[in-house]
Amino acid sequence: MAFAFVLLVSAFGLGHALEMGSCADGTPYGKCSTKNPGHYCTGSPPALQLYTNLCKCEAVPGWITQGTGEQANCVQAKCDDGTMSGSCTPNKPKVCIGGSVYADNASKCGCPPNKKVSANGIFCESIPCKDGEFTVEEGTCSPKKAKKCVDGALVDKASECGCPAGQTRIGESCAVVCSDGTKEGECSASKPKECLNGYLVDNAAKCGCPEGKAAHGKYCADSAVSGAAGSELLGSAGSAEGADEESRGISPISCCCLPTALIGIAGAFALSRRG
Repeated sequence: MAFAFVLLVSAFGLGHALEMGSCADGTPYGKCSTKNPGHYCTGSPPALQLYTNLCKCEAVPGWITQGTGEQANCVQAKCDDGTMSGSCTPNKPKVCIGGSVYADNASKCGCPPNKKVSANGIFCESIPCKDGEFTVEEGTCSPKKAKKCVDGALVDKASECGCPAGQTRIGESCAVVCSDGTKEGECSASKPKECLNGYLVDNAAKCGCPEGKAAHGKYCADSAVSGAAGSELLGSAGSAEGADEESRGISPISCCCLPTALIGIAGAFALSRRG
């Protein structure tokens, strides 16, 4: 008699299940879904409901149970980037929840360079930059200008932050520039000029001289014949003149003694006239 009752109840349950049909994913009424892990087909009309205590998430390949009791849920065993569920991803401070779902957990996963864990331990926040005595908050310009705090580091950003007085913007940087466009500390195209403190000054030793001129200290001057070369030239000229005089029968001795001889002859003539 009891056996017959069990058969009757079973038949009733089967008949009721057949009468109720199945859920949207094809799961028969009163069964765990094989497509939606942790879900049970029940209700009228039949609908999938989460019952992880009845339908284990692990019954569907690639899924695991996360949490316990009523908070339990089914998540994919791995995320899209290959990170195991519950593990930190390379993209700090993200932790893999499952599939394409990630969550911030800075306390567990840490932060990228130049960032620190926020007070709540969930997010990462930027570390302020230091520009001398000034603290520069992330995304703002330094009071000294030209620099901006980006990801905890000061970078040149003259287009946004401007330049200090006396400097000119060159791309994203600032520099002292002389009147001809030469940058501070560089040589001008006009030798021997160097740009120093915004002024063009002579520096032949560093910047060289124009063609045909030579460096004399910081300045450039015309190239000069050396003293030794000049002496040689004068000596050669003197020798040539002496050789020419000898060829004409004139010697240095005759030149220096001729006036004396003439004086002697003139004196003798005068004495004879007196006698």
